[in-house]
Amino acid sequence: MARVPLAGVELIKQFEGLHLTAYPDPLSGGKPYTVGWGSTRRKDGSPFYLGERISRSEADDLLIYQLETEFLPALGRIPVWVELNDNQRGAILSFAYNLGAGFYEAPGFETISRVLRNRQWDKIESALLLYRNPGTNVEEGLRRRRLAEAALFLTPSGQTPPAVSPPTPSTPTQAGDRLLYLTEPYLFGEDVKALQIDLARTGAGVVIDGVFGPATELAVKRFQQVNGLASDGVVGPQTLAILRTRPLYLREPYLQGDDVLNLQRLLQAAGYVTTADGVFGPATKRTVEQFQQAHGLVADGIVGPKTLKILQAQPLFLTEPYLQTSEVMALQLALQKQGFNLVADGAYGPGTAMAVEAFQRRNGLIADGIVGRKTWAKLLD
Repeated sequence: MARVPLAGVELIKQFEGLHLTAYPDPLSGGKPYTVGWGSTRRKDGSPFYLGERISRSEADDLLIYQLETEFLPALGRIPVWVELNDNQRGAILSFAYNLGAGFYEAPGFETISRVLRNRQWDKIESALLLYRNPGTNVEEGLRRRRLAEAALFLTPSGQTPPAVSPPTPSTPTQAGDRLLYLTEPYLFGEDVKALQIDLARTGAGVVIDGVFGPATELAVKRFQQVNGLASDGVVGPQTLAILRTRPLYLREPYLQGDDVLNLQRLLQAAGYVTTADGVFGPATKRTVEQFQQAHGLVADGIVGPKTLKILQAQPLFLTEPYLQTSEVMALQLALQKQGFNLVADGAYGPGTAMAVEAFQRRNGLIADGIVGRKTWAKLLD
C-alpha cells in the first residue's frame, strides 16, 4: 500500500475539523451522517447513524484507512503522481479529500487537470483557487484551504509551509515602499498586488490577491531567471525596473516615446537598418522580428524584457584584470542553472570562461568564451 503523505493528513485535519459525534450533512440536513475527520462510512462500508460517537483514535484510524483504500489508488492514476514529492502529494490529497478522489480529468476539473498534466507548477495556486465555490458562505474557508494546499505544494519536501491566514487591512503598503519576498506571515498590500499585475502581464499564472505567497515567489524567480537576474525571489529595484518596462509592439495608433527611440538605437547598434524616430511602426516591427529570429527568440515582433535584455547585453569575456559586474554575476547564476559547477562571485575568470565555452559547444555556438547576444539568448531560453 502506498504511504500516505503525512503533510496532507495534517492539512485535511486542519480544515475538516474533528467531530466525535455523528452530525447531519450540512446540505441535506440529514443523511449521510458525518463523524471523525469528515467520514461518512465505516471500514465495512456501512453508514453511521445520527448521534453515534467514536473515539479520537478510531477517527484517526478511519481517516488513514479511507485515504489508503479510496483516495491513493485513484490519485495514483494521475500521470505525474509518481514524480511528485510528499508535500505535493499531500496538497493534492487534501484537494481530493475535499472534492472527490476521481477529480482528475473529470468534468469541471479541466483546469487543475491540465496544470497537473503539463507540470505547470507556476499556475498551481491560481488553478486550485478556482475551486472555492465563489459567492457562497463557504468561499472564504475554501479560499484559505486552497491557499494552504498551494503553499504546501510549492514547499520543498521535508519543509513546513508558512501558516495561511487571511490578511488584515491594518497596514496597507503602497507600491515601491519595501522589498518584497516570501515571509511568515506573508507580506500583503497594494505593492504586492501591483507586482502580481505586472507578473500576470508577462504570462505568469499568479493570483492577483495582494498576498506574497509561494506561487508569487515562484513566478518572481522564473521572471528573474529568464531575465538574467539573481533568481532569489526578492523583488527589489532592479527586478521591478525590468518587470515594469513597457512592452513595445505594433498597435494602432503607433506607440511613441523615448523607450521606442532607445529600442531603435539599440537595433542600429546591433547592425540593423531602421529609422530612429521614436515611433513603433511596421518597419520597426519587421526589424525586431529579424533580430529575434537571428537570436533564436520567438519572432513575434513584441519587445518584452527578454528581447530587450539581449539587445542591451554587453559582451563578456576573459580580460586582465577580470571583468567584475552584475552582468557577470547574472551570467554565472544562469550557468549554474545549466548544471555548471562554478562560483557566482561576479568576476569573469578562467573558470567562468571554461564554463561558457562548454555551454557554447553544447548549444552549437562558436566556443570562443565571449558572451554575446546569441549566447545570452541560449542562456535565457
